[in-house]
Amino acid sequence: MKIDKSTIDKVLKMNDDQLWRVIQYVAKKSGQGELAAAQKPSDMSKIRTTLASLTDSEIENAIKLMKEKKNERK
Repeated sequence: MKIDKSTIDKVLKMNDDQLWRVIQYVAKKSGQGELAAAQKPSDMSKIRTTLASLTDSEIENAIKLMKEKKNERK
């Protein structure tokens, strides 16, 4: 699955529980175990605001960083 601005916009249409599960899934798959195990915040609005403001370039950079971090842990 390609993650870009369009994908983020679709995910943001989910309810808070669904969005949190997607965040945990992506975290787990990218080797970010701490986030995958974290409790869902009581207020998801900051996460939604941050995700909504991301540009495609910022998304690409985040994906690159997650891949690098995952490779470091191997």
